[in-house]
Amino acid sequence: MQSPLKQLVTFTSQTAGLEKTLRLIQATSQIVGVTSDDKTLSAQCLAARDRLALGRRYFRLLDFYGCFERVYLLSTTTSSAGAVLATMELAQFTFLGLYLFLENFTILHDMNVAQVDWYRPLMTEANKFWFYALVLSILRMTWLILFPVAEPAPAKGKGKGKAGAKTVGQPKWPLVKKIIIDGCDLTLPGSFIGWVPASGLQVGLAMVVSTLLAGHNVWLAQQGRMR
Repeated sequence: MQSPLKQLVTFTSQTAGLEKTLRLIQATSQIVGVTSDDKTLSAQCLAARDRLALGRRYFRLLDFYGCFERVYLLSTTTSSAGAVLATMELAQFTFLGLYLFLENFTILHDMNVAQVDWYRPLMTEANKFWFYALVLSILRMTWLILFPVAEPAPAKGKGKGKAGAKTVGQPKWPLVKKIIIDGCDLTLPGSFIGWVPASGLQVGLAMVVSTLLAGHNVWLAQQGRMR
């Protein structure tokens, strides 16, 4: 059994764990930056937030490829989950891929390498796609809670008949957790494009909640691989 410190080191040495750690620091920096009465500290924290946000973008530079690859697979294979869920998933990852793809065109602007006039319009459209993707994810998780999918039941033993169909006994909490994560993350693109009336403090707090929940999933997955 590894010590807590060793587990933390292992967590932050993996890409997913490091990204979630930086995201948590970014969210904390935003909270301090928008609530502090010390102008110097506020400016420093907000500057750190912006640098961390930029640094995290390098981790997802080519993530759009995985989204579009998933869209291709969904569009060329028959889903056992049904047409409604398959359509929502296909649209979700199409929108997410478009967000990640368009976002890449503004990275030089954020690095102060090449300033462009179309930065704000492009990021507005990109964040709309992210917003749509999050909404579809929430709807899909809600659908799975209300209407669990069916899958073939495993055979009970050799020569005891064919497998039937049963309702999957999938735990509800992972689905609820995903809804909470995406609901919190919805404040980021929503506040950017003006569709969600969230303050900087509210966005920061929502970001902390979603990061802790998503980071916990990463932590459990990494601890499982080490066993």
